[in-house]
Amino acid sequence: MDHERSISSLTEPWHEILQYARMAPSPHNIQSWRFAILSARKLLLQYDPERLLPGTDPSGRFCTVGFGILCEFISIAAAPLGWDIEIEFLTKRLDPGHDRHGCPYATLTLVPRQSAETLDRELILRRRTSRLPYYDEPVSIYLLVELQTIAEQYGHYLEYSSEPAQVTWVVRLNAATMFYDMADPVARREVGGWIRFGEAEAKRRKDGLSSLAMGFPAWLMKLFVNDNWLFNLPGIHELAIALYTRSMRGTRTVAWLSGPFAEHDHWFAAGRMLGRLWLTMTREGVYLHPFGSVITNPRAHQSMCEHFSDVGRVDDIWLLVRLGKSETPPSAERMGLEKLIDREDNVRDGI
Repeated sequence: MDHERSISSLTEPWHEILQYARMAPSPHNIQSWRFAILSARKLLLQYDPERLLPGTDPSGRFCTVGFGILCEFISIAAAPLGWDIEIEFLTKRLDPGHDRHGCPYATLTLVPRQSAETLDRELILRRRTSRLPYYDEPVSIYLLVELQTIAEQYGHYLEYSSEPAQVTWVVRLNAATMFYDMADPVARREVGGWIRFGEAEAKRRKDGLSSLAMGFPAWLMKLFVNDNWLFNLPGIHELAIALYTRSMRGTRTVAWLSGPFAEHDHWFAAGRMLGRLWLTMTREGVYLHPFGSVITNPRAHQSMCEHFSDVGRVDDIWLLVRLGKSETPPSAERMGLEKLIDREDNVRDGI
């Protein structure tokens, strides 16, 4: 009850801002962040070691991208209040072996905004990842050029293709990658641990990838994770590949991002850029489905590099996606602020 009272009387404007920011996407919807409000102007941003991905993201690069998106959303959410944020990193390593529940990552300070924000913060609430079939129409060239311009402002390149052969190859690679990951005990244990088998479990845990969001029945997802050997049997394997590929039907545009991606500051900046790209797409009713496992799985990554060898920036490709319009996808569950905000006495010694 005391904690509930402390949350209900949070120092503004953080409570308002964080209600938007907590909707930020993260790998497998792990939501690895925690917050501690230090004053009306200062926030301690923490990471939860138990909500990292040491098996498939050992360097923490994609978890750091998630923190970059989160901070960009905080900046956008603060804009109507006349604020922007200054960030001071307290560490540049997300350590999954840390024994603290909340580990200091950065302090965020609200400062007067110097320039207008062009993105409406309500887009944060509308943003979705759509794993549904798309409407069988390519993404507007005007939007793609706008996305390229945003990427270039961050020193990255966004390239795309609406050629049927290219799109088909990328979609099939992503389908195959799911099977590559499930054949790897480390990846299967880690990724499978974040799958929520059924809507009830997703609502109770308020994190992870629900079978509803994935577009498959809970029993099939559970079988795929726990008895994956069945899906390697002749006939069943081919059927499963075809079924998963069919779930992405209607895709007419794929895109890939390349640029600096070797260290913490690169990953964080890439996340801030990705946040802006995602909301720009949301404004136009376009959804994004990231194929992150194609980057993290060694076999799939090699196939991608060989396929895109004529691009010239193969070693820098850090994200592959499909883009398009679809029916409104289900919203992934998010933890409430009562779980994400630490009491002040729990973080005093961590600053």
